[in-house]
Amino acid sequence: MNEPYSSTHPAGAGADVAAKGGLLGLWQIVFLVISAAAPLTGMLGAVPPAISLGNGAGIPGAFVIAGVVLLVFSVGFASMSRHVVRAGAFYAYISAGLGRPAGMGGAFVALVSYTAIQIALYGLFGFFGTVVLGPLLHTGMPWYVYSLACVAVVQVTGIRGIDLNSRLLGVLMSLELGILLVLAVAIVIHGGGPDGLTLAPLAPRNVFSGHVGIAVMFAFASFIGFEATAIYGKECRDPKVTVPRATYVSVTLILVFFAFVTWAIVCAYGMKNVADVATKQPGDFWFIQSGQYLGGALTTAMSFLLLTSIFASLLSFHNTIVRYIHALSGEGILPAALDRLHPKYGSPYLASYLQTLSVCVPLGLFIAAGSDPFNVVFSWDSALGTIGIVMLQAVTSFSVVAFFRATKKDTRLWHSLVAPVLGGIGLLWIGVLLVRNLDALSGSDSPVVRAFPWIVLAVALAGVAIGFVLRRTRPDIYARFGQ
Repeated sequence: MNEPYSSTHPAGAGADVAAKGGLLGLWQIVFLVISAAAPLTGMLGAVPPAISLGNGAGIPGAFVIAGVVLLVFSVGFASMSRHVVRAGAFYAYISAGLGRPAGMGGAFVALVSYTAIQIALYGLFGFFGTVVLGPLLHTGMPWYVYSLACVAVVQVTGIRGIDLNSRLLGVLMSLELGILLVLAVAIVIHGGGPDGLTLAPLAPRNVFSGHVGIAVMFAFASFIGFEATAIYGKECRDPKVTVPRATYVSVTLILVFFAFVTWAIVCAYGMKNVADVATKQPGDFWFIQSGQYLGGALTTAMSFLLLTSIFASLLSFHNTIVRYIHALSGEGILPAALDRLHPKYGSPYLASYLQTLSVCVPLGLFIAAGSDPFNVVFSWDSALGTIGIVMLQAVTSFSVVAFFRATKKDTRLWHSLVAPVLGGIGLLWIGVLLVRNLDALSGSDSPVVRAFPWIVLAVALAGVAIGFVLRRTRPDIYARFGQ
C-alpha cells in the first residue's frame, strides 16, 4: 500500500493473453474452475477420511461451513476483480492492497502451491492408472508410466488454446458431476438406507460432533481451484461482470453439489454405519453404493471417470500456472521469452513448456526415490499446496480491505470491509486447522511434512526480499510488477 496502484498495463509484444481476449463466457470459466476442484476426485478421495477422522455422519454440514466461508471470501475477491484485471490474480490483488514486496511473496507462494498440487494429481493419476487401466490392459506397468503419459497429453492439450480447453473441460466436468448426481438421485428415489431419507446429517448436533475442524479441513481442500476465475479476466468477455458472477456461481454450485451428494451417501449407509464403512473400506466407500444402486456397468464407468476427473483438474491447474508464468514474464520477473504467444493457437506456449518442465523435475526425483504415488507423492504435495493456497486466500482478503480503504473505489461496508475481514478470519482458522492436523491431511508425521508451513513461509519471505531488492536495483521492473 506504499506505492500507487494503476489498473493500466504496459504495452508490449505479449503484454497479456489479451491478444486472444473475449474467448470465454461465464459458463466456460465456470467449467475451467470447477474442473480444477475435481468434484469426483474430491468426493472419492476426501469424503471417507473426512468422515472417519472428522465429524462422521455430519460431513454434509462440513461442506456447507467450508462453502459459506468461501462465499464470504468471494465477496471481497469479486469486488476486487472489478478493479484489478490481471492473470496473476492473487499476487496482483496483494500488490494492490499491501504493496509490491508482499505481492512478490504471494506470486512465489502461488507458483509453488499450484505446482505442488499438480504434482500431487499426477501421482494420483498414476496410482489410479495402475488400479483401473492395469487390469484392463493386462499390464503391470509402474505408476509413473501413466503419470508421464498424462503429462504429455496435458501439455499437448494445454498448448492448443483456452477455448478448446474450456470446451473439453466442460464435457469432462459434466460427466463426473453427472455420475455422482445419478447416484445421489438413485439413493433418494429408493428412499435411502437403514434410516431412510433424513435431515439428521445437517443437524447441528451431528455437524459439530467429533472433530468438525478436521472435516472442514478436508471439505475445504475439495474447493481448491475455484479462485482461478479471476485469472482468466483478460480472456473473457466483459471481465468486470463475468469474473464476479463466475466466482459466485462456481462456489455456490460446488457447495450445493457437495452438500447434496454427501447427504445422499450418508443416508444410503445410515447414521450409525457410515463412519464404520468409511474407516474400514475407504477405497470402496462410494463404489459399494454405486454397485447397489447403479449396477456394475455404471460403477465401472465411475472408475474410468475418476481418471478423467483427475485429468480435467490437471489441465485446469496447468492453465492456471501458465497464466501466472505468463504474467510474471510480461512484468520482467521471469524471462521475456515466456511472454510469447503461439502463432496459431494464441496460447503462451513457452510458459506452458516451462510449467511442464517444473512438474517433470520433481516427479523424476520422486520416481528415482521409489516414492509411493498415493501415500507420498499425492498426500504430501497436496498438503503443501493446500496450505499455501489457504494462506494466500487469507492474505488476499486483508489486502482487499487495505486496497478499498486506500482508494475508496468501493465504499460499500459489506463488500469492502466486513465480508473480507470475516473471510480472512475464517481462512486463517482453516489454515491453523491445516497446520495442526497435517498428519491427518498428509497421512504422515514425517519431519518433512511438519516443515511444510515453514517452507511456505520461507518462500513468501524470499519473494518479499526479492521485491525489496528489485525496488533498489531495478526500479523499472519493480514499478511494473502487479500492475
